[in-house]
Amino acid sequence: MTMRWQDDDLSVEVLFSQAGLATQILVRAGKIHLLFDAGDGTLRDLLRAGVPPQQLTGVFLTHGHADHMAGLYGLLGYLRAEGHAQPFTVWYPWGCCEAEAVAEAFRNCYKDSLPYELISRSLGDGERVRVGEVEVLARKVEHWHSIRGRLIAPAPALGYRLTFRGRVVAVTGDTAFCPAVADLVREADLALIEATLDEATPEQRAHLHLTQDAAQDLARLAKRALLVHRPSARGSGEA
Repeated sequence: MTMRWQDDDLSVEVLFSQAGLATQILVRAGKIHLLFDAGDGTLRDLLRAGVPPQQLTGVFLTHGHADHMAGLYGLLGYLRAEGHAQPFTVWYPWGCCEAEAVAEAFRNCYKDSLPYELISRSLGDGERVRVGEVEVLARKVEHWHSIRGRLIAPAPALGYRLTFRGRVVAVTGDTAFCPAVADLVREADLALIEATLDEATPEQRAHLHLTQDAAQDLARLAKRALLVHRPSARGSGEA
C-alpha cells in the first residue's frame, strides 16, 4: 500500500482520503504546488507532511460536498494569519454554490484585512487551466447529492487531468461510471480513482459512486492507479 507517487520532478501525495470524511491530494510539479480537494483536516495534513500552505498556488475542488471542501475555510484563514501575499485561487465546478459561498463570505469578512488576492473561478466541462508549465483539464462527471445513499439531485462535479512535461495525473473526484471519467484516466501515468461502493443499487451505480469492480476496470486504463475515497475499513490502495 502506498500513498505517494513520484516521477522525477512530478509527485503526488494523498494526504488523506476516506469516504464521507475527507479527501485532500497534493500534487507537486516542479515549483508548482496544487491541492485537489480540501476536506476536513487539510491544514493539519499539509503541515504534518512538511508542506507550508504558503507554497500552494491554489486548490481544485471536484465538488462542494463537505468531505471535499470542509477544510477550505481553515486554509484560507491560515494564509491570512500568516500574512500570505501571493494570489491564491480556488477552482471549482460551475454552479457549485458551496465553493462560491465560502469564497465570498471570506472576502466579505476580511475585505479590509486580507493580505492576498483570493481568486475564485468556476470551470465547465472541457475547460483548461494553465498554471506555469502545468495544464489542468476539467471534465464533468456524474455525481449526485444524497443522504444515506438516497439520491436527491445532480451535484456540479468535475474530474481533472493534469499534464506536466509530458506526464499525466488524473483525479476522478466522486463519480459514477461515465464516459468522461474513462477519458480522464486513459493512459494517465497515475490515476487517482474513487472506489467507494461494495454494493450498490442500480441508481447508485448510475449516479453516485464507483463500485470496487468499476474502479478496478478504470484502473486498467491507466499506467498506474491508486484507489482512494474508500471506507475506513479498507483505507487506500494501489491497483
